Amino acid sequence: MRFWGIMILLLCGGPAFSQDNKQELYYNKPAKTWTEALPVGNGFMGAMIFGDPVKERIQLNESTLYSGDPATNYKVPSVREHYNAVMERMRAGRYAEAQGLITKQWLGRALQCYQPMSDLLLDLEYNGAVKDFRRYLDISNAVAGVEYTVGATRYERRVFASNPDRVLVLKMSAAGPGTINGSIRLTTPHTPVMQLTAEGNAYILNGRAPGFVLRRSLAQVEAAGDQRKYPELFNLDGSRKPLAKTVLYADEANGLGMYFQNRIRFTHTGGEMMIREGRIVVKGVQELVLYITAATSFKDFQTSPALFPELAAERTRAQMTKLHRFSYSALLGRHIADYRQLFDRVRFTLNAKNKQALLPTDQRIMNYAKGSDEDLVTLFFQYGRYLMIAGSRVGGQPLNLQGMWNDKVIPPWASAYTTNINLEMNYWPAELTNLSECHQPLFKAIKELAVNGKEAALRIYGNQGWMGNHNMSIWREADPIDICACSFWPMVAGWLTSHLWEHYLFTGDKTFLKTEVYPLLKGAVLFYKDWLIPNGEGYLVTPVGHSPENAFVYDSGQSSTLSPGPTMDMAIIRESFSRFLEAQKALGVEDALKTEIEAKLGKLLPYQVGSFGQLQEWQWDFKEQDVHHRHLSHLYPFHPGNQITPNSSPVLTGAVKRVLERRGDQATGWSMGWKVNLWARLYDGNRALSILSKLIHLVKEDDPAFSGSGCYANLFDACPPFQIDGNFGATAGITEMLLQSHDGYLHLLPALPDKWAQGSIKGIKARGDFEVDISWAGHQLTGARIIAKKGGILPIKSPVALRVKGGRLLKGAAKNPMMEPIRTTGFLDHSRQETTAFVQPAGYTYYLSTKAGEQLILDAQ
Repeated sequence: MRFWGIMILLLCGGPAFSQDNKQELYYNKPAKTWTEALPVGNGFMGAMIFGDPVKERIQLNESTLYSGDPATNYKVPSVREHYNAVMERMRAGRYAEAQGLITKQWLGRALQCYQPMSDLLLDLEYNGAVKDFRRYLDISNAVAGVEYTVGATRYERRVFASNPDRVLVLKMSAAGPGTINGSIRLTTPHTPVMQLTAEGNAYILNGRAPGFVLRRSLAQVEAAGDQRKYPELFNLDGSRKPLAKTVLYADEANGLGMYFQNRIRFTHTGGEMMIREGRIVVKGVQELVLYITAATSFKDFQTSPALFPELAAERTRAQMTKLHRFSYSALLGRHIADYRQLFDRVRFTLNAKNKQALLPTDQRIMNYAKGSDEDLVTLFFQYGRYLMIAGSRVGGQPLNLQGMWNDKVIPPWASAYTTNINLEMNYWPAELTNLSECHQPLFKAIKELAVNGKEAALRIYGNQGWMGNHNMSIWREADPIDICACSFWPMVAGWLTSHLWEHYLFTGDKTFLKTEVYPLLKGAVLFYKDWLIPNGEGYLVTPVGHSPENAFVYDSGQSSTLSPGPTMDMAIIRESFSRFLEAQKALGVEDALKTEIEAKLGKLLPYQVGSFGQLQEWQWDFKEQDVHHRHLSHLYPFHPGNQITPNSSPVLTGAVKRVLERRGDQATGWSMGWKVNLWARLYDGNRALSILSKLIHLVKEDDPAFSGSGCYANLFDACPPFQIDGNFGATAGITEMLLQSHDGYLHLLPALPDKWAQGSIKGIKARGDFEVDISWAGHQLTGARIIAKKGGILPIKSPVALRVKGGRLLKGAAKNPMMEPIRTTGFLDHSRQETTAFVQPAGYTYYLSTKAGEQLILDAQ
């Protein structure tokens, strides 16, 4: 068959195409800054490798190491005392006044911060100069390395982080007459509590995270009048305590602080290694291996880690004991096998490789805008999948703003879980790119947040159900945090629960729907139904809402971010109510809430088209304070949701397009990642790729000539500063350009850019549990293979006519409920110009019945 011939050539690395079995980032010099270092991780422990031949730094993280304690979670008082005053101002259109009251009375305090653990420092000695240097990260095998020559000796280092064995392994070797000489030591930014010790041949660093960290300045707290929220720093009269500062350790923080430990065991060939004066001394060694473990005293989000001073040591000791069963080669083999059973599920090729693709990665990024190196897109795509496997594994913590890699005690935005877009974006590729298992840490965190969110919903609002606001840490804070009006946003339950719903759509797992999704979804619905109020025009709206994180202008130039019933609030509630009813239908149950939710769903404020023909962002057609704002919150029902789609609502789809045209393309890194997805769903691959090219733009943190948003030399997303969400947004967006399944069909190549003349992708997923391979040449689909894991109805949309082998072709249209959009009824049109319905490109549709495990082959006619 034509399809199989092309697929074999593409996937076996034939000479016409770009991706062979090995994908890597590589450089011809060591990293100078942290955003040039290369990340490895096993879902629990992460490392950033600088690769310096003489003075190496490997910066270490452990994903549970946070400042603070459950006892430091601030409890916001009930909103009821000031609710009537807020609503009086809202009804009068005095939004800024209402917002001032909310920020004064309804907000909490700053989150605690994700912490760096330690640094492994190598001080090495040579007789001669370093030459032929090469630094790399092989993402095909999740192994990083450094190679260089001194005299007649070739030196190599290899680093990997093993998930099955919970260890970071560093192997160093010298091939030639030279040997390895110098010292190895651990240190930590947490110097007030650092202790170095030895236990037999184990080299150990003990430490504690701060018991309290404040990412605001003391002056900011005072200016906001928030001293009462920080008894660690301020007296009852608001004056500063004598030891008031932004980082407090141990006794300074009333004995709080998480314990941690690094433990290193070493083996060597030739020469000698010994622990002396707080370091490992290395003399005349041909080869050495360091086995590095890390652990903390974290138990769970409700238990103080300060109560277990021995727990970190017990854990590292147990980890190290297990390692004795395996040689270095066995550990490496176990690591690669574990990693590749996830990574190898998806293969991606684009166009023909050229000389530009052979350059060091930082030079490739710099040259990408010149064109012809679309192979870099495949690396960028797979790098997102690499980061997800490295940073999010079953039993671990979910990916935060920096994934799991952070070197700062007070990191940007606390390196927390920002839940008004960033945490969710981190997981957009999980189901699409066949990494469903990596979604699990997020699901566990959502269930934990729901526990605190249920208590907070009753305490703050007097409501049933559960809620969360726009940020949380490992302590799963459900209350709004401090200062910024954007902190008050009790809408997150529905968005987070949508991730569990998507997992159900992609897997068809009804047991998961019943036991995991439905209880959380019901809790979100319970909160929302009692949060709604009538708007005086026959519709239900939220009484106080926010379109994260944009502001509007009203009256004679006043601005506010808070008002009743913004579009994103209504979209999340409409989605949650609709899915709550759909879940009952799918499970064959009928909840007592059904009648009430059906009635309230029908009364929700509809979507609205504003004066410019745009999807309206707020209940009223306010002017945006910043028309180019980075957030696109009111487009939630278009992406990541599916309430507005080209098939189901072409006029509103046109209004979505108008929003994007007015917003523009240039933005922060993560915002451009979102826009790639949005333009892909508008079937405009060229526009999506144009924005992606702005994301693949070299940024250097120490060079003003390379400023702005894009990506750093190590391909980390530059917001700036570093945020990992843009990496995942881009990976998801690239997938959306090639396959979509949210609008009633498995849609092949919906947004193929002109520059991607030929290529293939293998192993991506569609809703309904279909696994898909696609190939194209000459800008045209040539074929596809689809594996129906669960079977069922398969509606297909294709840009070309197809010959189908497998399944049973149906005579009439048929639906797969996993792919169907949420249906919305009507909209309000306030446009001052004629509204234009979105026109879809021509294509071919097919409806098939499939059996579980059946394979379908589609060839272009």
